[in-house]
Amino acid sequence: MLIRYELQKIIFKRANQIVVILLAILIAYTCRNAIQKVEWVDDKGEVETGHAAAVKLQEASEEWSGVLDQELLEKVLAELKEIYGSTKIDVQSEESNWLLRNKLQGMQDLADILSATFGEKYGTYEEMVADLQPEDLLLFYEERMENRKEWLYEDETSWGYYNYSENEKKYILSQYASLESPIEVGYHEGWVQASEQIPALLKYGIILLSFVLAGIFSDEFSLKTDAIYYNTLHGRTKATAVKVGIGFLVITVAYWLSVGVYSMIVLGSLGADGANYCIQSHVSYWKIRESMTFLQEYLLTIGAGYLGYLLIGFLIMWISAKTKSPVLAVLFPSLLILLPEYLWGFYSPTMRRIIGLLPDKLLDIGQAVEYLYLYTIGDNIMTAVPILLTIYPCLTVVLVFLCYHEYRHKQIA
Repeated sequence: MLIRYELQKIIFKRANQIVVILLAILIAYTCRNAIQKVEWVDDKGEVETGHAAAVKLQEASEEWSGVLDQELLEKVLAELKEIYGSTKIDVQSEESNWLLRNKLQGMQDLADILSATFGEKYGTYEEMVADLQPEDLLLFYEERMENRKEWLYEDETSWGYYNYSENEKKYILSQYASLESPIEVGYHEGWVQASEQIPALLKYGIILLSFVLAGIFSDEFSLKTDAIYYNTLHGRTKATAVKVGIGFLVITVAYWLSVGVYSMIVLGSLGADGANYCIQSHVSYWKIRESMTFLQEYLLTIGAGYLGYLLIGFLIMWISAKTKSPVLAVLFPSLLILLPEYLWGFYSPTMRRIIGLLPDKLLDIGQAVEYLYLYTIGDNIMTAVPILLTIYPCLTVVLVFLCYHEYRHKQIA
């Protein structure tokens, strides 16, 4: 009966029904954004997006798929020299822009990775293409390491030069040295767009869900039924445990339903090819020193996101139970997401490390991987990810206990 009562109270509350509608709109909007990011430019300059563009891009990528070894690198360079030698480049010309995009489709990521590796030595991309020779490509993977060494030890304008200790710099370079090479490349846009857009879904989703969670405890005060929970044994024990369980159920169902629908739509539309390619095969991840595949990175993202939902969700419930009001509880997720942006204004190496451990990183674990947050504990150096995935599960368990104990305390009083 208690479970049925709590479920009915949540389902039939008008505000919660509005939240469900808004959550569905958010999922649809985020899916649309992810799908529309994939573009195909035809030979007339017309741009297609979405599934049709993904299919054409996948077909064009087949020619440039495989192991990124000397043979494929030379093939890419030869094609770039042909394209830039036969195309009049004018940065002010829209026609020149779409002509290049049309010709580079299928190999754009590889062209960008070449730029990320060798481009810093040249003033323009055209100069790099004209000057690079096949023998230069023999040092392709070594050049990435050299770029990182320069970033850490020689470039006094880089934050890598100032923000890491000598031991941390050695740790970073050892991680780069352990990366797989040569890597396998091919079409992977479905995974890239799914990973890049999901943090927005998770952050705005928890803000919406806070309106539901904040009422699980505090609604009893607005409905004037709180006296039951304070004056009956089962109300203070069994009913409170049911509320905690209902909160867990709401968080779990809302999260996995949202993520499941989003993943099926985005990957179903853009394709799930490339799941086992390492993330460095995309230019945005080329300089990341973590060795993982696109599938592993996505599973880490949604796993950490679920932990973030549990942590923030039970914190919302505890705040609402403690204050007897949903107002502060509803404000908390927004403040949590805005806090890092505010703290960046007080930037320092210490503040950067603090920002790296804030709970909002659970909703965007990719940022924690990309931004090279490092922590030295004794003789050990570790990244933010294992710390986040160790501290916050423990804190979540504590919050579950506090949610239940809030009413047990009332019984003792």
